[in-house]
Amino acid sequence: MMSAVIPVLAVLVNSLVMAEDGTCSTRYGFDIDLPGSSCADIYYKNPESHGKSGYYVIKTGHLFFAYCDMELECGGTKGGWMRIADIDTRRGDQCPSGWVKSSQHHSCKSNYNGAGCYSTIFDTLSTSYNKMCGKIIGYQKGSMDGFYPSARAHGRFTGNYLPDIMSKSLDGVYVDGISVTIGSPRKHVWTYAVGLSDDYNYLGFNCPCAKYPGPDPPVFVHDHYYCESGNNGEYEIDKLYTEDPLWDGAGCLYENSCCYQPGMPWFYRQFPKPENGYIEVRICRDQGYYDEDVTLEQLELYVK
Repeated sequence: MMSAVIPVLAVLVNSLVMAEDGTCSTRYGFDIDLPGSSCADIYYKNPESHGKSGYYVIKTGHLFFAYCDMELECGGTKGGWMRIADIDTRRGDQCPSGWVKSSQHHSCKSNYNGAGCYSTIFDTLSTSYNKMCGKIIGYQKGSMDGFYPSARAHGRFTGNYLPDIMSKSLDGVYVDGISVTIGSPRKHVWTYAVGLSDDYNYLGFNCPCAKYPGPDPPVFVHDHYYCESGNNGEYEIDKLYTEDPLWDGAGCLYENSCCYQPGMPWFYRQFPKPENGYIEVRICRDQGYYDEDVTLEQLELYVK
């Protein structure tokens, strides 16, 4: 055992350097011989990393390089964020597994046209974290219904609609929009809901924050959600509303508070205990693609 530990200690001691202020800093996280346990671990232990976003060496059972954002400030905490996903279709990025480019736009949609939730998985590489930060920007297509369950709305079940029981669970279609969860069984992180209209009275189909409010989210969502509509009037079934991106904090009309939620467009969650599960992002709709959908243009996820 001693022969395995001594070389590591020797490398650590020899890597100490003096910073300008006289304090000790290291090549911790920069060198393959000195991996950190996370981006946050490197940020807090090595002042040399501050303001230097890029790839660092991390070991969590296995050695790998991770992109650490040492400048991002989210939820009042700055630096040490490990990037899990960074997709922007405006710069030509490909859609992740399970999603494809929309025929109407450069943004991503699910690769199946029926009602349901369609996911893609992002690996956190067994990194332990208790904070998550992210941003999603998307677009509304057709008759998205916010948090309104399909069977209550339509009073029937066909191949193009889902029964009401599927709308009451985190595992079901509880929203028309995007669901962000951790692991299995799923733990809710954030929901991006899409209401039918920001400004037109569609009773139960709008966002809770719309001029004519729709229903509140299920209890398991709590207040961890954003909701917006890309449509400011009467809806059109096959229209993709590219004029007003969703959840970007802009484009809402008078008497609508959906664009003025704290933190928007970024979400932030702090968990009561460390997590290390994968992150799942699901595109959900309770009707088929020809009636409604949401597409994603930007997706960023970070853990700490």
